[in-house]
Parts: sequence; C-alpha cells; structure tokens
Amino acid sequence: MRFAALRRASIPLLTAILAAPAWAAPAPTPPAFDDWKLLALPDKDPAEFKVSETGSLQIEAMNAVGFLYAQIDEAPSGRLAWRWRVDQDIPATDLSRSGEDDRPLALHVWFPPKAEDISLGDRLGALFGYPMIGQVLTYVWGGTAQRGVKMPNPHFEDSKLIVLRSGTTPTGVWFNEEIDIAADYRMAFGAPPPAKAYIAISADTDDVGGTSIAQLDDLKLLAPKEPPSSTGRE
Repeated sequence: MRFAALRRASIPLLTAILAAPAWAAPAPTPPAFDDWKLLALPDKDPAEFKVSETGSLQIEAMNAVGFLYAQIDEAPSGRLAWRWRVDQDIPATDLSRSGEDDRPLALHVWFPPKAEDISLGDRLGALFGYPMIGQVLTYVWGGTAQRGVKMPNPHFEDSKLIVLRSGTTPTGVWFNEEIDIAADYRMAFGAPPPAKAYIAISADTDDVGGTSIAQLDDLKLLAPKEPPSSTGRE
C-alpha cells in the first residue's frame, strides 16, 4: 500500500474520494457505521464495508485496501473500547516494511497536522473533503510481531503502530479491546493529544495478496481514566 501517494494525488483523483468535509459535523459519540465515510486509495481496489442486521461492521478485502472513517471530537482525551474478530486471515508479514504490511483489520486514530506541516496537497485535499492527517496511532490485528509491540507505521513519518492481536490469533473468536488514546499519544509523541481526531477502520491485503474477512462491533467512547490519588489513605 502506498498511502503517501494520496498527498500527491491530483484534483481529479481527489474528487473520486467519498468523504465528509474535514472537521465538519463533530459527533460527541461514535456515529452508526452507516454514517461513516469511505476512503479509497487511487489505483487500488477498495475493501468492502457492510453493516450487518445486528449493527456490526463486516470488512472484506480481496487483494484490496480501504478505510472507513468518522470524525470524533471527544476521542483524543478518553478511551475507546470495542470487540473484533477475524473469520478469514491472510499470511502474517512484517508490518514495519512498506509493501509487506498487509493485515486483516486495524483501527486508526488520525490527528490533524500541525499548522506548519500542512502542505499544498493537504489543503487541496481538504477542499474535496479529504481529511488532513498528521500524527497517527494505528492499533492492528495481524503481522508477525507479538501483542504489545510498538513500531513506526511505514506510511506515516510521525506515527506509531501498536499490535493488539498478532497474525497467529485464532480466527472466528471475538476479542475485546480497550485503548487509552491520551496515554498512547503521550507515549508516542510526548505531548497531550489535539482536541480533534478521526477514527478509521481498515483492511489491507493488496501487497502480498489474499482475502481477509473480519468484523468489528460495540465501538464505544469511554471517559478518561482518573489519575491516581496522591493523598494516600484517609
């Protein structure tokens, strides 16, 4: 996958992207998956996202890649919880290597770039609804690394990829996750997170090839964790 190519895309390519206006209509809680927006990459077959009768998101990628995303204002300061499963996996690869970093499922938190880092391509993309993306946290299912491993995302200079489930995780089983976005952002970038962000869900099988089938459900925003008391016992 060559995500960086998006920043060099021409206006005709940008008009083909199905997206919401950047930073428009902030939502206090995650909207229903029906209201999320599809982001397809130029010259790539898009992954398919469908909402089941029970409301879970079904993701299938056959030699394809794609993102479904929504803007969430409250996410950066709090936590996210969800459950997910992979029903058909692909061979595990090294997620740190561009061109080999296929994975059946990932959840991303996209933060806006700093004002001084906004490029002309970013501004043109925003005119057509493409979200400007600066720092990135990616929580991934797949790859050869073990749970808890943190590594740079090969498609973003200022990013961190965190493995939640390795490529050896059993298929057909639901797993519950909970992440602390503020804590992970401080760990990765050494500062409090920006006030706004996008959440995206993706599948990526366009490099090594194959078909992945997965599901994600019960995505919830949770309040920030209370800091530990410094007063001790009363």
